[in-house]
Amino acid sequence: MHPLEKMIKEGEHTRQDFKFFLNDARKIARSLAAFANTEGGRLLVGVKDNGRIAGLKHEEEEVYVVEAAAHVFCKPVVKYTTRFWEYGGKTVLEVQVPKSNRAPHTAPDETGKHTCYVRKADENKMASELEIAVMKITHSAKPFTFTINSQHERLLEVLRRWEQTGDYDLKELSRQSLMTRKECITALAGLIASGTIQTPR
Repeated sequence: MHPLEKMIKEGEHTRQDFKFFLNDARKIARSLAAFANTEGGRLLVGVKDNGRIAGLKHEEEEVYVVEAAAHVFCKPVVKYTTRFWEYGGKTVLEVQVPKSNRAPHTAPDETGKHTCYVRKADENKMASELEIAVMKITHSAKPFTFTINSQHERLLEVLRRWEQTGDYDLKELSRQSLMTRKECITALAGLIASGTIQTPR
């Protein structure tokens, strides 16, 4: 099986997205940033949502859109590599984005405001405050060390009480843990990054 066929057969998922064509660098910046902020991934340009290979229409222009998305609209700049695949007389552009150690990366939303995005299933979603805090730890080039202190123990006790319902919000969690919102997010991020708990719902 051709390598391109194999990739397309996977369908769209957390680490893969199909694009029929590229004409909006701001929109593509969201995909690049989301891949870099999550586990990395690739865009296959010239492939329709249903997996049908349409091929590139304007090769140079679409390469330029990717370059503008990564270097102009992503902050900080997102690293990527490109490769062209020839199949059935048509050309497909593969844009490969590695997981970044400079996350969080942001890209303009519909209003132009720079926003942090992550990949969830086959979509780009705005990251929560907690996701951004975890990202700063797990994507850092610096070694991560974590020691549970009294704040963490108090937070874990509240989480254990809530396990039965699984229904809470950050404001209430902060109140019951006797922390500020910022302290609560920092503590949760450390517990998640260390593998002590899973990301709360």
